[in-house]
Amino acid sequence: MLWFHTLVPTLLPFLILSNLLIAIDGIAYLTRFLYPVLHRLFGCSRNGCFCLAAGFLCGYPIGAKLAGDLVREGRITLEEGNYLLTFCNNASPAFLAGYCLTDSLKTPELLLPTLMLVYGVPLLLALFSRRGRSFENLTAENKTSRSQISFKIVDVCMMNGLESILKLGCYIILFSMLARLLIRIPCPSSSVTYLSVGLLEMTNGIALVTSDLSLPVLMRYLSVLCFLSFGGLSGAAQTESMILDSGLSFWNYLKAKLLTTAFVVCLAAGYFILPGH
Repeated sequence: MLWFHTLVPTLLPFLILSNLLIAIDGIAYLTRFLYPVLHRLFGCSRNGCFCLAAGFLCGYPIGAKLAGDLVREGRITLEEGNYLLTFCNNASPAFLAGYCLTDSLKTPELLLPTLMLVYGVPLLLALFSRRGRSFENLTAENKTSRSQISFKIVDVCMMNGLESILKLGCYIILFSMLARLLIRIPCPSSSVTYLSVGLLEMTNGIALVTSDLSLPVLMRYLSVLCFLSFGGLSGAAQTESMILDSGLSFWNYLKAKLLTTAFVVCLAAGYFILPGH
């Protein structure tokens, strides 16, 4: 139901449109206002700016999908693709604000610090990992014949979008089934069960940990931040499926996600332990 009611109506149109923009080399026109700022800060090319912005706004695994597509199409270099993949594949602000903070935790007042933690940490890590690199836009000469819209291109873009959204649905179903099995396994500590389920599939983990009102608010909040930042093994599997045959490194992505998660949880714990919070 999550897939049918949320992902299909929100992500499928974007997947088709982004495929079409990549096919006709139209991304640069959309990012002309973002490029001066994002290129200066993160060294991204014009096409890379689109991947960065969409990855932060649209949720898992759109950042990975766009990075993989842009590398395959020769719109960005493999080096830039790997760089973007380490920080531009995140949970969407709508999911964070709506489902996590408002519906589950009932703490909408924590929106600002949560946004700063979940999105600020990967951006800061990207600044540190940039190492002075600056990427320029690529235009694949062998793709110029596709610069005009035709029904064949639209058909290919629609089929690619449908394939991607079906993959996401299958991964969500598979990992949700595994999460339900984990819940049924006897465990002396409910916290271990919550952590295991959340690291497996973040939506089930968030629902489980926030429903236990016996846990301290801080513990529930830190757990939600952990699941959001990591994305779960389900999100990792979705990411890997999106970058197949692109040459992008899944293991570099996974290491970056683990590092980001550790920083987010530690900074959040420090923030709330300070006097006055």
